[in-house]
Amino acid sequence: MSIIRYEFNDGTVNEIEVSGELYAVHEQLLQQEKRNHWRNTRRHVSLNYLNENGIDFEDIDGDCLTALIKQEDNEMLHNAIAGLPCKQRELVERVFFENMTTVEIAKIEGVTQSAISHRFAAVFKKLKKLL
Repeated sequence: MSIIRYEFNDGTVNEIEVSGELYAVHEQLLQQEKRNHWRNTRRHVSLNYLNENGIDFEDIDGDCLTALIKQEDNEMLHNAIAGLPCKQRELVERVFFENMTTVEIAKIEGVTQSAISHRFAAVFKKLKKLL
């Protein structure tokens, strides 16, 4: 006869006397549970574990991954804008950096607002291809 010991979350302990056969089955189930847990969590690495082993992460606006993605997206966008022809790049700069409306740009260039809207649509198409 063998004893299986259960410890509950509230701190109580219960022991059950079972046959050797049942105890062996219980041990096999425990081992299988450990293997399943290991299989499900083997790729998980906690930040605490990394910090304890000398790897530290700078906290940027509370979420490092989001900040990193945003930085990479900004770099890609700036590179795509730099790859535009001069006139299209100027249009993007006027709209997004100088906060000009299509009506104001049309007035400066002496064309209709519709022409500027069509140019802007072409810029978006080209940026989508570049990104």
